Amino acid sequence: MDTLALTVAVHWRDMTTTEGCGVLRFGPWSTTLGLAAAFGALVALLLWCARGNRSAQRLLATLLIVAVLRLMPYVLGFAGAYDAWPWLSFAPFDLRLAIGPLLYLYLLRLATPGLPPRWGWHLAPAALDLLYMLWAFALPLEQKHLWEARVHGPWISPLQDAAGALSLGVYLWLAARLRRRYLGWLRDHTSDRDMQRQPWVASVLLAIFLWLIVSVGFDLYSALVTPLTYYDRFPQYLAFSAIILWLGLEGWRHAGRDFPQMRRVAPPAPAGRDWQATADAWHARIRAEGWWRQPGLSLTDVAQRLGTNESYVSRAFNQGLGRNFNGAINAMRVDAVQAGMRDDPAVELLKLGLDCGFSSKASFNRVFREQTGVSPSVWRATHITKSLEIPASEATSLARQA
Repeated sequence: MDTLALTVAVHWRDMTTTEGCGVLRFGPWSTTLGLAAAFGALVALLLWCARGNRSAQRLLATLLIVAVLRLMPYVLGFAGAYDAWPWLSFAPFDLRLAIGPLLYLYLLRLATPGLPPRWGWHLAPAALDLLYMLWAFALPLEQKHLWEARVHGPWISPLQDAAGALSLGVYLWLAARLRRRYLGWLRDHTSDRDMQRQPWVASVLLAIFLWLIVSVGFDLYSALVTPLTYYDRFPQYLAFSAIILWLGLEGWRHAGRDFPQMRRVAPPAPAGRDWQATADAWHARIRAEGWWRQPGLSLTDVAQRLGTNESYVSRAFNQGLGRNFNGAINAMRVDAVQAGMRDDPAVELLKLGLDCGFSSKASFNRVFREQTGVSPSVWRATHITKSLEIPASEATSLARQA
């Protein structure tokens, strides 16, 4: 047992000492966190240079950089940097008050054509906290130690923890509310159900929610159970590393994706307009022109072709036809599929569905079932195939008996 312990100790020493690194000792802990930080920084650089939806991608890149900076005290600390250079204390790596606002602004930019006026005020608390950290960082070393012991440690640090958790919780709530509004808008303005799911929006919300849970969990344990040391918090930053990897990979995967964007509501329509007649005319034109065959057809597309605005078209469908845009367009598609099965009972159902504007097999089956109560194959077997099996003379006899 003693030999085994000595072997493990020597092996650990070899891993935590690198020739040529001077006083720094990059061991397993600092290397693990450092690799995650390097990956996050690389993805942030790629997102910053991405061409599609540039302002949104730069907000996500900034969010990743803030998350990477959150790791840096532990990357450097486990490598011995703070022992070698004590003046690094109060280096402004912790910008936690910026995480929530950046999340909200990123999702807002994905869902809308632009950010609202004075959006920078969302980052004002983070800027004030940064100014404080820069001031403390500039203090002479002895004054830093005194400030840490008498003021920052007992008073300011707990306030920063509480403010960071509160800020992130509030902005997560705002972002979740924005997502609900966005998904509702998509249901009313797009005909493709797959487009209406937007899994990336849910994924980024979940990632930041996990970040909040991990942060608050460790802070509460340290405050209420037993104070956590620098080393005790390694699992917390290991979890942060996993979240950075997740955000980086998924963020880059969705960087080139087009997100339908909510537009401003148009002015109210003139009073006394006959919405039923308007809706009937527009509905007939959409059907005659075959616009419903376009996968992913949106309310914006239809409004532009009709020479009007989205608000009028949406109101016409809802008040004139009693159904939203999504339901009306998909009803046309289902009608066309049923007509196609009547014309050719042996037609390939998936090809027919795609020709009628459905974007995928899953979307075709789901919408058809919603409109008719059964799947396309069951509807064909019930309404077409069985009727074809009855001989003509027998069908005539049955008709006379009825």
